[in-house]
Amino acid sequence: MATPEPNSESSTVSSGAKRTGPKVEHVFRRRLFKHLLRYFYLLMLIGLTVSMPMSFIERAQLHHHIDFGSELFMVVFILGINLLILPSAFFEVNGIIFSEEGLKIETMFFPVRVPFDQIVTFVVPNYLIWAVLRTKRGFYLINRKDIANFDELYGLLAPKLPSESL
Repeated sequence: MATPEPNSESSTVSSGAKRTGPKVEHVFRRRLFKHLLRYFYLLMLIGLTVSMPMSFIERAQLHHHIDFGSELFMVVFILGINLLILPSAFFEVNGIIFSEEGLKIETMFFPVRVPFDQIVTFVVPNYLIWAVLRTKRGFYLINRKDIANFDELYGLLAPKLPSESL
């Protein structure tokens, strides 16, 4: 059985070592008002998506005049709005907690812990408002204008990732 080299990662921590000192976490979060406003927008979107087709069904049941061209336009319009807004509602990050173990990513619906070795790429396109954090299980959109101190987050995250993932 081969023994690890003295400078390898497996030999750097002894079996009984405990970390001393405070646990350092950096918190990057969207303002509460903007976060709550996202829930309001999502509620309005769900209301629009449900109420408009339901009004069409009710008018059809009551044998009222139905203009199929305008109804088709309405369905395409609602579908377009849903395709534009829902991905950002599900994948946009509300907050990121940066710690030694990895990232804790908080979205609108669920928090996720992502170790640094699970991060595939972190791309900050100039033409988008979002930075894209891709992991082995999915991707997350980080709004550069909403997350306070985004440059500090990028500076902390860049050394933890392989150079080809930036």
